Amino acid sequence: MGQELYIKIEVKAEIFLLRPLDIFVRNLVKQLPAFSSDQDTVDSIELAFNEAYANISRHAYKSGVKGPVQIEIFVKDRMLEIRLEDNGENFNPTEVKEPDFQNLGESGLGIWLMKQFMDDLVYESGERGQNVLRLIKRIPDEKMSWSVGCS
Repeated sequence: MGQELYIKIEVKAEIFLLRPLDIFVRNLVKQLPAFSSDQDTVDSIELAFNEAYANISRHAYKSGVKGPVQIEIFVKDRMLEIRLEDNGENFNPTEVKEPDFQNLGESGLGIWLMKQFMDDLVYESGERGQNVLRLIKRIPDEKMSWSVGCS
Protein backbone atom coordinates (compact mmCIF):
# COMPACT_ATOMS: atom_id res chain seq x y z
CA MET A 1 0.00 0.00 0.00
CA GLY A 2 1.23 3.48 -0.78
CA GLN A 3 0.52 6.73 0.95
CA GLU A 4 -3.21 6.40 1.48
CA LEU A 5 -5.73 7.26 4.15
CA TYR A 6 -9.50 6.74 4.24
CA ILE A 7 -11.96 7.83 6.91
CA LYS A 8 -15.76 7.67 6.76
CA ILE A 9 -18.18 9.33 9.17
CA GLU A 10 -21.97 9.39 8.94
CA VAL A 11 -24.02 11.82 11.01
CA LYS A 12 -27.36 13.59 10.84
CA ALA A 13 -27.02 17.02 9.28
CA GLU A 14 -27.43 18.79 12.61
CA ILE A 15 -25.74 22.17 12.88
CA PHE A 16 -24.67 21.47 16.48
CA LEU A 17 -22.34 18.78 15.10
CA LEU A 18 -20.45 21.32 12.99
CA ARG A 19 -17.97 22.31 15.70
CA PRO A 20 -16.85 18.78 16.69
CA LEU A 21 -16.62 17.73 13.04
CA ASP A 22 -14.72 20.91 12.22
CA ILE A 23 -12.23 20.23 15.04
CA PHE A 24 -11.81 16.64 13.82
CA VAL A 25 -11.11 17.70 10.22
CA ARG A 26 -8.71 20.45 11.33
CA ASN A 27 -6.75 18.13 13.61
CA LEU A 28 -6.60 15.42 10.96
CA VAL A 29 -5.29 17.82 8.30
CA LYS A 30 -2.71 19.18 10.77
CA GLN A 31 -1.40 15.63 11.25
CA LEU A 32 -0.68 15.17 7.56
CA PRO A 33 2.98 16.06 6.97
CA ALA A 34 2.05 17.69 3.66
CA PHE A 35 0.11 20.35 5.58
CA SER A 36 1.50 20.24 9.14
CA SER A 37 3.75 23.29 8.71
CA ASP A 38 1.35 25.23 6.50
CA GLN A 39 -1.13 26.89 8.87
CA ASP A 40 -2.79 28.90 6.08
CA THR A 41 -3.63 25.75 4.12
CA VAL A 42 -4.93 24.00 7.26
CA ASP A 43 -7.14 27.04 7.95
CA SER A 44 -8.36 27.09 4.34
CA ILE A 45 -9.28 23.42 4.26
CA GLU A 46 -11.04 23.72 7.62
CA LEU A 47 -13.05 26.73 6.44
CA ALA A 48 -14.04 25.00 3.18
CA PHE A 49 -15.27 21.95 5.11
CA ASN A 50 -17.08 24.19 7.60
CA GLU A 51 -18.94 26.03 4.83
CA ALA A 52 -19.85 22.81 2.98
CA TYR A 53 -21.25 21.09 6.07
CA ALA A 54 -23.10 24.21 7.25
CA ASN A 55 -24.71 24.60 3.81
CA ILE A 56 -25.93 21.00 3.88
CA SER A 57 -27.31 21.38 7.40
CA ARG A 58 -29.04 24.68 6.70
CA HIS A 59 -30.24 24.22 3.12
CA ALA A 60 -30.40 20.57 2.04
CA TYR A 61 -32.80 19.55 4.78
CA LYS A 62 -35.10 22.57 5.07
CA SER A 63 -38.14 20.60 6.24
CA GLY A 64 -36.80 20.43 9.78
CA VAL A 65 -36.08 16.70 9.74
CA LYS A 66 -32.35 16.40 9.30
CA GLY A 67 -31.21 13.52 7.14
CA PRO A 68 -27.82 11.87 6.96
CA VAL A 69 -24.54 13.34 5.78
CA GLN A 70 -21.74 10.99 4.84
CA ILE A 71 -18.30 12.53 5.19
CA GLU A 72 -15.42 10.69 3.57
CA ILE A 73 -11.85 11.87 3.74
CA PHE A 74 -9.30 10.41 1.35
CA VAL A 75 -5.60 11.00 0.98
CA LYS A 76 -4.28 9.29 -2.13
CA ASP A 77 -2.84 10.02 -5.54
CA ARG A 78 -1.21 13.23 -4.29
CA MET A 79 -4.46 14.77 -3.12
CA LEU A 80 -6.65 15.29 -0.10
CA GLU A 81 -10.35 14.91 -0.82
CA ILE A 82 -13.22 15.64 1.53
CA ARG A 83 -16.42 14.18 0.11
CA LEU A 84 -19.81 15.11 1.57
CA GLU A 85 -22.93 13.23 0.49
CA ASP A 86 -26.51 14.02 1.47
CA ASN A 87 -30.01 13.05 0.39
CA GLY A 88 -31.52 16.51 0.72
CA GLU A 89 -32.72 18.98 -1.86
CA ASN A 90 -30.59 19.18 -4.99
CA PHE A 91 -28.36 22.20 -5.26
CA ASN A 92 -25.36 22.57 -7.53
CA PRO A 93 -22.86 24.92 -5.85
CA THR A 94 -20.62 24.99 -8.92
CA GLU A 95 -23.32 26.95 -10.77
CA VAL A 96 -23.54 29.76 -8.21
CA LYS A 97 -22.37 33.12 -9.51
CA GLU A 98 -19.61 35.08 -7.82
CA PRO A 99 -21.00 37.27 -5.03
CA ASP A 100 -21.53 40.99 -5.44
CA PHE A 101 -18.98 42.29 -2.95
CA GLN A 102 -20.57 45.75 -3.01
CA ASN A 103 -23.92 44.40 -1.76
CA LEU A 104 -23.25 41.44 0.50
CA GLY A 105 -26.04 40.07 2.68
CA GLU A 106 -25.77 37.90 5.78
CA SER A 107 -24.71 34.95 3.70
CA GLY A 108 -23.56 34.13 0.20
CA LEU A 109 -19.80 33.80 0.55
CA GLY A 110 -19.58 30.10 1.50
CA ILE A 111 -19.41 28.64 -1.97
CA TRP A 112 -17.09 31.39 -3.15
CA LEU A 113 -14.77 30.65 -0.21
CA MET A 114 -14.79 26.91 -0.98
CA LYS A 115 -13.81 27.66 -4.57
CA GLN A 116 -11.02 30.01 -3.45
CA PHE A 117 -9.47 27.69 -0.86
CA MET A 118 -9.69 24.32 -2.59
CA ASP A 119 -8.06 23.32 -5.86
CA ASP A 120 -11.27 21.72 -7.12
CA LEU A 121 -14.91 21.83 -6.10
CA VAL A 122 -16.89 19.06 -7.80
CA TYR A 123 -20.63 18.50 -7.48
CA GLU A 124 -22.34 15.31 -8.59
CA SER A 125 -25.97 14.24 -8.41
CA GLY A 126 -26.15 10.49 -7.96
CA GLU A 127 -28.51 7.90 -9.38
CA ARG A 128 -30.30 7.51 -6.03
CA GLY A 129 -30.96 11.26 -5.79
CA GLN A 130 -28.07 12.02 -3.50
CA ASN A 131 -25.92 15.14 -3.67
CA VAL A 132 -22.17 14.67 -3.60
CA LEU A 133 -19.78 17.55 -3.02
CA ARG A 134 -16.05 16.87 -3.39
CA LEU A 135 -13.53 19.34 -1.95
CA ILE A 136 -10.10 18.56 -3.40
CA LYS A 137 -6.68 19.89 -2.40
CA ARG A 138 -3.69 18.69 -4.39
CA ILE A 139 -0.49 17.76 -2.57
CA PRO A 140 2.77 18.69 -4.31
CA ASP A 141 5.20 15.78 -4.81
CA GLU A 142 7.77 17.26 -2.46
CA LYS A 143 5.25 17.15 0.39
CA MET A 144 4.34 13.46 -0.02
CA SER A 145 6.81 12.11 2.50
CA TRP A 146 4.68 10.05 4.83
CA SER A 147 3.07 6.67 5.14
CA VAL A 148 0.12 5.34 7.08
CA GLY A 149 0.65 2.39 9.34
CA CYS A 150 -1.32 0.46 11.93
CA SER A 151 -0.02 -0.65 15.27
